[in-house]
Amino acid sequence: MFRAKCVLGIFGTLIVSSVLNADQPLFRHRVINANSTNCACAVLDVNADGQLDIVAGNFWYLAPNWEKHPVREVEQIRGRADDYSNLPLDVNKDGHTDLISCNYRSQSLYWIQNPGPSAPAGQTWVKHEIEKPGPMETGRLADVDGDGRLDVLPNGTQFAAWWDVEPGPVPKWTRFPLPEQLAGHGSGFGDINGDGRNDVIGPKGWAEAPEDRRNGRWVYHPEFDLWKGASIPILVQDVDADGDNDLIWGRGHRFGLYWMEQTKDSEGHRHWIRNAIDTSWSQAHSLLWADLNGDKRPELIAGSRYMGHDGKDPGEYNPLVVSSYQFLPETRTWKRTIISAGQNVGFGLDPKVADLDGDEDLDLICPGRSGLYVLENLLKNPAGRSPDSAKPAITASDYNHADVSTVRDRDGKSRPINTPFDLGLRRQHILDGMSLAMGPVPQSELRVPLEMEVLMEESTDKYLRKRISFASEPGDRVPAWLLIPKDLKAPVAAMLCLHQTTGIGKGEPAGLGGLENLHYAHELAELGFVCLVPDYPSFGDYPYDFKVKGTHYGSGSMKAIWNNMRAIDLLESLDEVDPDRIGCIGHSLGGHNTLFTAAFDSRIRASVTSCGFTAFHHYYEGNLAGWTSDRYMPRIRDEYGNDPSRVPFDFYEVLAAIAPRSIFVNAPISDNNFENSGVRKVVTEVEHTQKIYGEQAGVITARYPECDHDFPDEVRAEAYQWLKEQLQ
Repeated sequence: MFRAKCVLGIFGTLIVSSVLNADQPLFRHRVINANSTNCACAVLDVNADGQLDIVAGNFWYLAPNWEKHPVREVEQIRGRADDYSNLPLDVNKDGHTDLISCNYRSQSLYWIQNPGPSAPAGQTWVKHEIEKPGPMETGRLADVDGDGRLDVLPNGTQFAAWWDVEPGPVPKWTRFPLPEQLAGHGSGFGDINGDGRNDVIGPKGWAEAPEDRRNGRWVYHPEFDLWKGASIPILVQDVDADGDNDLIWGRGHRFGLYWMEQTKDSEGHRHWIRNAIDTSWSQAHSLLWADLNGDKRPELIAGSRYMGHDGKDPGEYNPLVVSSYQFLPETRTWKRTIISAGQNVGFGLDPKVADLDGDEDLDLICPGRSGLYVLENLLKNPAGRSPDSAKPAITASDYNHADVSTVRDRDGKSRPINTPFDLGLRRQHILDGMSLAMGPVPQSELRVPLEMEVLMEESTDKYLRKRISFASEPGDRVPAWLLIPKDLKAPVAAMLCLHQTTGIGKGEPAGLGGLENLHYAHELAELGFVCLVPDYPSFGDYPYDFKVKGTHYGSGSMKAIWNNMRAIDLLESLDEVDPDRIGCIGHSLGGHNTLFTAAFDSRIRASVTSCGFTAFHHYYEGNLAGWTSDRYMPRIRDEYGNDPSRVPFDFYEVLAAIAPRSIFVNAPISDNNFENSGVRKVVTEVEHTQKIYGEQAGVITARYPECDHDFPDEVRAEAYQWLKEQLQ
């Protein structure tokens, strides 16, 4: 059987695919070096024995048992290995695969010379500097000029260029400039305009390849914005098989995977429609595109990066995950398969996919600061299918839900929470517990294109008010008001505004009826926030029978949470909105749904909850019947007997799951629904939890006004100022 000598780190589809039946594979977790901190790797046959080995950092690892052998001493700069890519290419044309490295901290582009299998054991691979062009996140190989030979395309954050290499004993390197607008975090390569020439993609546009890619002018097109920290690579693929290429990218330092659909209007002008794929995890810095399940259709493969910014990015302390996503043309959604979760396996800066063991399916080689691992595809080895990465199930009795100071490890042993990583694990357990009562959060298969429709538009003094609807899942549309301030000069902060229990639903926060002191969407829009106000299912203009239409949800609460997550998708899709400045506000029903949504959706940076919760034991002296209608959580009645001691979560945990993000609490002293002393206990407990996050800790601002179930003027005004500060 033919075995490749190396696996290329290139843009685009992996050429080798596993041509097998389309069963869904499982993956065996193999530890290559748990102490490795190198974020790049290469796969090549180092010793010419016909088997693919792994090179990462200071060592190469001999297949099939992965014995460690020295390569070189990688320079450490401010605690990071200066080896941000391992791009395999025979640079000096001696028949041995060398490695090319594009680096951030040293700002250097260099290659490492492979001495070959006949070299004395332990001989160092020599480093040859090419140039110091500036900081580079990483790089990939691509045939930029179309001459059939791979070139080096770094992701320069302050420059844009590519390098041609003429291999030989003295290799010749030539730098070719690209439009400076391509510089930034995120890079891709592929044919955007269908002219047969591959273009270069950056975070805010693309450069059109001229016929003469070396000497011609690359024309820059600022057609889209992939936001801060786009992945490397940005994949260029015809996702929906409509004849033009689309874009797939992850947020390398935030939450979310997305795809941008390329469309054209009747006059032939190109437009891009942003669609969310999965926003449940963060740090999707590196993407792969390959056929893991043998159905001849490549999948998107992504994994969370470990500590890319040393805990300063959202979600860095959450458990690592690696997943694949298959596009479903019937619904235009993506089917997610979790490959690894809750272990130390993630994607660093340059992961690889290859048939490492020669069994005709594709394995994943995963380097990162948490170690070097292989996820072995068991598609061809059904007898070996035992998902060794499966985590133990969380049950209602695993925790004292009023105590967020402990966590259970993978062996089920309880220990004190001392680090943010402990809190990240406890957060996952909290969400698991909430899902026992609410049902699981829908997966990406339900994330249909939003297809927002504007049904009516009217102007007020300070903002436009649009009656809209948007698709939340197949066969269901959510009615909403969208309030957009006038005369915006740049994207601004946005608020998801959730209404209380009222027949007019969204109309009250939008200022169209109900209580004036609950017109918070209207007031926030006048202050310059974009506001989206959806109806809760069964309120306002949204008739919904939970026993007929919502049977695939475990609760009405989870249906509302999903709708709210799709509402965040919609806010992100608007040109008027800064996607990194989104908050949520609600009163009563909207108050606890603000918290529920923020717990499950970390894109919400700041939450305001008014009269929205108390500890379950303090809710009507522990009688939880009010939480159990079809609109809310009937499992509390049916499975937990309305007993707060049996319910698998409490609001101590809900607020702790939102940390380290900030929360503003309005809890009136005389609120008859949500007893005040229970709120104070929750706030006190979670304030201690926030402190564990250190400099990244948010704030819990609690106000206890002398009133009943109300959101008084002075507290609202303070909440609005607080939101301005949190979302600045």
